[in-house]
Amino acid sequence: MSKGMSHPWRVILLLSLVTGVAYLVRSDVAVAQERMVPAVGITMIAMGAITAWGFQLAYALFQVPAGMFGERFGARTALGLALAGCSIASFVTSAVPREGAVLVLVSSRVLLGIAQAAVFPVAAMAIMIYVPVKERVRAAAIYIAAASLGAAAAPLLMAPVMEKFGWRAVFVVSGVIASVTALTWVMLMPPQPDQPAVRARRGVLPELRVLGRNIPLLRLSIAYLLHSAVWFVFVFWFFRYLTEGRGFSILASGRWGGLPSLAAFVLAPLIGVATDRLGRRIGAAQARRRAAMACLFSAAGFVTLGAVLPGAVLAILALSLSTGCVNGAEAPFFMTATAIGGESPGAAAGVLNLMGNLGGVLSIWLVPRMSAAWGWNGTLVFWSAVCLVAALLWLTVDIHAAAPDGPTSSVVA
Repeated sequence: MSKGMSHPWRVILLLSLVTGVAYLVRSDVAVAQERMVPAVGITMIAMGAITAWGFQLAYALFQVPAGMFGERFGARTALGLALAGCSIASFVTSAVPREGAVLVLVSSRVLLGIAQAAVFPVAAMAIMIYVPVKERVRAAAIYIAAASLGAAAAPLLMAPVMEKFGWRAVFVVSGVIASVTALTWVMLMPPQPDQPAVRARRGVLPELRVLGRNIPLLRLSIAYLLHSAVWFVFVFWFFRYLTEGRGFSILASGRWGGLPSLAAFVLAPLIGVATDRLGRRIGAAQARRRAAMACLFSAAGFVTLGAVLPGAVLAILALSLSTGCVNGAEAPFFMTATAIGGESPGAAAGVLNLMGNLGGVLSIWLVPRMSAAWGWNGTLVFWSAVCLVAALLWLTVDIHAAAPDGPTSSVVA
């Protein structure tokens, strides 16, 4: 076992802390904007545009550059700077003035998007470096579940802070949490072992050309685009489905609306453990593919069940299980991307997550139009079919492929 493999659980726990805090920080604006928007004299429509074209666009565009940065400077430096960027963005947002609020908010949201772009590509790369092959899907599933927990914790923590101290305090608290996490990460993260497979030797443009010719990675990324499109349906539209599609009140929707996130948090690590156990019998690559396909097929079945069940509670349970299954496929996707990325594991994970975010943009735009035209049942059946297509696309991916111009190291087997 290499030196880098001697601290796998420390690395997993630290990555879980990073992803949980990152999602808490990115979710704080959803709480604070209720008071912030009128206080600085803008509208919710304007705030939505700032979030979409500030944070979300920057987050998507910097996935691959952030992965490359992680390859060159290591996970400790890359994620330490990412958390520092999150902290600065939060502090800047806390001080936004009424005059020039739009410019300051756009700047802080762009900075937050750039900083957060490093989290998942570099975390996936770190798992590949520090964690043995037979434990990687479980490890990735744990930090992915922690991200869901961080998002769920944001309203629980930040709403009382805002009620007692005002909306600016929300961002101050986020900034402090991110700063403390950055220091903890840098101090406790073990040094990166010298692994040639993750020490990029190419320039930026040659590396991009290699990634562009990596057909297995591109096929996997298309499958992930469809997978993420379904995930974003639950993230952004589940609350409205409960009110419009099932006739729930706002309060009832609030009580039930967190169930999909809870299912995702619980199921992802369990699926990760099962995948690694299967990998010991049939090989890690085959196990990742089978687990991802099983998750997506199951998700499709549960979505369809949720659409046709007459009872609202049973439908919600079915859709929550579907969300958990979709989230359970995340770790197999990311670990496969780093494996077939060859000498560019961080950038390969960046390509994957870039495509996933494009899928999210697509589904966010489509769902309200589809539900208006087809109703919620028809909309859910459509996304069930998308799950099936994403599962079948795995069969087109050469899961043992190396990068086009070089062999894949045994480190990424």
